[in-house]
Amino acid sequence: MKKYLSSLLVVVMVLTLSLAFVGQQAKAQEDEQMEFTLVAHSAAISFWRPVKRGMQDAAEQLGVKVNFTGPPKMNHSRQVAIIENLISSNVDGIGTTITSPTAYDNIVQKALDNGIPVIAFNTDDTTPNPRMAYIGQTPVEAGKRMGQEIVEYIEDGSKIAFLIGDPGHTALQARLKGAQQILDQHNISYDVIDTTTDLANAVSTVMNYYRGHQDVAGWFGVSATATAGGAKAAEKLGLKGEIVAGGFDLTPTTLQAIKDGYAKFTVDQNPYLQGYYTVHALYLYNKYALSPSNINTGGGIIDSSNVEKVIDLAQQGYR
Repeated sequence: MKKYLSSLLVVVMVLTLSLAFVGQQAKAQEDEQMEFTLVAHSAAISFWRPVKRGMQDAAEQLGVKVNFTGPPKMNHSRQVAIIENLISSNVDGIGTTITSPTAYDNIVQKALDNGIPVIAFNTDDTTPNPRMAYIGQTPVEAGKRMGQEIVEYIEDGSKIAFLIGDPGHTALQARLKGAQQILDQHNISYDVIDTTTDLANAVSTVMNYYRGHQDVAGWFGVSATATAGGAKAAEKLGLKGEIVAGGFDLTPTTLQAIKDGYAKFTVDQNPYLQGYYTVHALYLYNKYALSPSNINTGGGIIDSSNVEKVIDLAQQGYR
């Protein structure tokens, strides 16, 4: 009898452990069935690499599926069409950049009406837009931060150029506005140059601009490619120490230019966190009905004092 009870106890323990394991597997499979997609403007540019790394790290931690997509160049109608398809496929959550004050209002509302949470990342519309939260840099304040850095290098009364890759892009225009507010206080005049999102075109545009405006004291990008193009143009023109270049974001070209002395600084927005936190917020909303909150991913300065460490982290995909 004792032997029978012992055997029965072993069977019960095995069944209990097996059921627990099956339950854990079922829970993991349930979580893995969650699928989130992040949709970005100008999705072909290298800027998004750390965003992808952040979302992939979050997905691995949470056991969910993630995708990254978007039109190669900024195109509102194509981006809206992508979101429309995601709604039709009943994805569990959408992160999207919102680069227009009006183009995304209806499609975001449609997703929400279909029970799909939408979070803006990297670029927001505050006019307002019905998205649930925004995860990214506060652009006007970041622009002011760049303006404060510019006046450390440029004398009052001088002239500079702002470089912009996507005129009309809401976040870039807001950065520009913030920087202009600071420069206006120092009587620094400025031109605004459209460099496009193509690096080679940005370089040639800045070089041609300089040939006709050699009185300019420096140029500063409000977008990633524009900043890199300005730094590369300074190198090609041999203007180390003569022109002050700087701007936004951590492209390899910009970081190397800071290390080599052709650019003074760049403003970081921590894109890794934009991907990482967006996936976490969508997961927590789906899993626990926790409403997402706005997260400011910052605006730190990268210059000669810290660029080598950042280059190492950028090569790993974190910066």
